[in-house]
Amino acid sequence: MAEILVDIHLDEVKISNMEIISADTNLLLFHQLEKATLKKHDIDSATFVKSFNSYVREPKDFIDLYERVNEIMKNRKKLNENSHR
Repeated sequence: MAEILVDIHLDEVKISNMEIISADTNLLLFHQLEKATLKKHDIDSATFVKSFNSYVREPKDFIDLYERVNEIMKNRKKLNENSHR
């Protein structure tokens, strides 16, 4: 789940960096990227939402999940920085 959320948040950053003014266009692009991300992780949207909601209902689990998300993001950033040296 954490890997999926990392990819979804990176999708959000991609869209944000595009500086598109239209909220509708942003939403459309996000849904397309999210669909591709879920496919990459071999999970359908209903299963993803059900899993995410189970974390939301358990605050400790949600915090643990996002600690893992942050850890993965830090590791990816380090890998990216090292590959550009």
